[in-house]
Amino acid sequence: MADANGSGQRAEAAGSKAQTIGALTLVVGFVLLLAGGRTPSSAGHNVLGTRTPTATPTSTPTPTATASPTRTPSPTLTPTPTATPTATGTPTLVPTVSTPTPMSAAAHLWLSPPIAEGGTGDRYPGGYFPYGATGGGRYHLHHGVDYANPAGTPVLAAGAGIVVAAGDDMESVYGLKPDFYGNLVVQELDQRFGDRPVYVLYGHLSEVIASVGEHLEPGDPLGLVGMEGVAIGNHLHLEVRLGANDYESTRNPVLWLRPEPDQGVIAGLVLDAQGKPVPETIVTFFRAAEPNKWWRQIQTYADREVNADDELGENFALGYVPAGEYLVKVKVGDRSLVRPVAVRAGEVASVLIQAEP
Repeated sequence: MADANGSGQRAEAAGSKAQTIGALTLVVGFVLLLAGGRTPSSAGHNVLGTRTPTATPTSTPTPTATASPTRTPSPTLTPTPTATPTATGTPTLVPTVSTPTPMSAAAHLWLSPPIAEGGTGDRYPGGYFPYGATGGGRYHLHHGVDYANPAGTPVLAAGAGIVVAAGDDMESVYGLKPDFYGNLVVQELDQRFGDRPVYVLYGHLSEVIASVGEHLEPGDPLGLVGMEGVAIGNHLHLEVRLGANDYESTRNPVLWLRPEPDQGVIAGLVLDAQGKPVPETIVTFFRAAEPNKWWRQIQTYADREVNADDELGENFALGYVPAGEYLVKVKVGDRSLVRPVAVRAGEVASVLIQAEP
C-alpha cells in the first residue's frame, strides 16, 4: 500500500533471592525496550511524477514538512504450507513456504477511474512511478499515483463529494511547499471510512473547472490534465488522504480504486531475514500458468516513512489484476523468493514474502 519498519524482541529462577534478581532484570529489560526506537532512513528512469526541482530555489519560503507518520504495524499473516510450481527455465523459482489468506480490505475499493475510456493515455495508474517511490532517490517521495495523458485531457471526479479546494496552491500549501501541485482540486467524499473523512486530491491540472462548495458525482469533470507545479510531463497526480486533508495523511490510491468487475488487487509485504521491510526493490508478477514469462512489475515503498493501509501494512500494491492464480517474485539479498497468490474478483489478496535467517 515507499516512503521502513521494525519488530521487537520476545528463565525461570529458583529460591526467593533468585526470584528477586529475575524480577529486577525483567523490569530493566522492559524499560530498555520501551526506550528503543528507529529513525527512518533515506532511500536513494527519468519518469513522470513529482520530482525535486533542479532550478535554484526562489525566495519563497519552503514550509518545514511535518514528520511522516509511523507506518501502521504490519499484520500477522498466518500462512498455510504448500508448494510452488517448479519452473523449467528462467527465472528459477524457489519452493514456497506459505499461501496467504486474502484479506478483507476491499471495504474501501470505492473510487472510479479519473480518466474516461477511449483516451490516448493512462486510464489506470502507471507503474513507472508508484506510490512510495523516489525514483532511486532522484525525486520527492511519491504520495500518490500518476496517469500520463495529453495536456487538456478531462479529469473526472473519482467519487461523490464536496469540493473543498480548487485553484492554485501558491498560498495554501497542500504538498511540500507552495506551487507543489500547481493547480489542484481536493474533494471530501460523502462516504467516510469508519469515523474518518476521506479526501481525494487531483494535481498538476492545466485548468480547474470545479469550484469550492460544488458537489461532484463520479464522472463529473473537474479539470484538465497538465504539468503545473513540480511535475515532469503532462499527467494527473491522484492522492487519497485519510483522516485529514494534509500531505502526511496519504494512503496508496491503488487500494482505494475499484477494479473492473472481473479483477482484484494484490497487496504485499516484503521483509528481509531480520523482519525489516525491503525498500524500493522490484516485485515481478507471473501468471501461474506461465511461470517463465513475467507479466507485470511494481516496486516496494522507499525506506522513508510512508503510510501503509491500516489493516494490510503492505509495502507494495498492484491494482486491476484479472482474477486468477499468480506467482510473485522478489530478490532479497542474493536470494530470489517466489510466493503464490490467488486473486478473486472484487477482493484484495495479500502476500507475505520474507527471507529466511
